[in-house]
Amino acid sequence: MSSKERIDVWISPEGAITLDAVGYTGSTCEEATRFLEESLGTVGRKQRTRDYYRKNTNHQSNQQEQQTQT
Repeated sequence: MSSKERIDVWISPEGAITLDAVGYTGSTCEEATRFLEESLGTVGRKQRTRDYYRKNTNHQSNQQEQQTQT
């Protein structure tokens, strides 16, 4: 995780919790917040940002390197 990636957590006065994975691309945002979602319980709604649809070149490069090594 680079220093530009972070998870912002907001809790409303009503108790609704909002998670925002900032600086992540592709499915890495879901991987980063999974532990919080599992700990907090039922997810009411998920909204993917444009960063979700961006390609994560580092993640893809690592996967290709691992496949080549095996």
